[in-house]
Amino acid sequence: MTIAPERTYHRIMSRSAPSAYELLERYEARGDEADFEAARALFESALENAPDPAVLHGYGYLLECHGRQTLRRAVSHYQSALDVDPDREQVRYQLITALAALGDIDEAIVHHRERLARAPSDIREYRYLTAAYVAAGRHHLAQETIDAGLTLAADDRHLIASRGEVRAATGDPQGALADWARAVELDDSDISPLYSTAYLLEREGRLDEAAGSWRAIVGWQEQRGYPASEHSKNEYARISQSISSS
Repeated sequence: MTIAPERTYHRIMSRSAPSAYELLERYEARGDEADFEAARALFESALENAPDPAVLHGYGYLLECHGRQTLRRAVSHYQSALDVDPDREQVRYQLITALAALGDIDEAIVHHRERLARAPSDIREYRYLTAAYVAAGRHHLAQETIDAGLTLAADDRHLIASRGEVRAATGDPQGALADWARAVELDDSDISPLYSTAYLLEREGRLDEAAGSWRAIVGWQEQRGYPASEHSKNEYARISQSISSS
């Protein structure tokens, strides 16, 4: 749960380690990495003997603050990259994701609404605005944008994959799976929908199919000369073990 910045110090102060909390408050206000490193060392030292709830709370909030500071730097770099080359699509998607993590997704939505209004025949603008709506959990608006975009390009694999995300989030797993399968069929150079498929199938309790999706991911990586990622292999092994144990 986020703690209001102006109340942080008073809500989690601990007499056992006041300097750590002072550093936390200062880091939150100024973002100086030296304060973060010093506070982290003190919190970790305090946790060596016992899992004190107040210290765990303080350390967790320190890491949360550090995550926000890091994301703000990422946003700055993404924006600078787009200032140099506005057509870098992947950078734009990553900027949307980072802004959503910071709780600043409204900024991206307004920006991409304006871009779409200026270029209503550019399919990329429908993709970007859809991504912003999905990141914000505004599924009805995402669906409207997808529908409008698909009238321009009925087989746009990005919008079809995004429609899968909307369907998965709104109680239509079969529709989501169909969309993700179609997206991979349209362009199998990007298997992001296969990952979404594997996770959804597991949530639905369809472990055999989930294992099949992870097996397909590993196979795709190996067939193209990429070493299969440890994550993919581990997920396949984990699901297979769950099946064997059931």
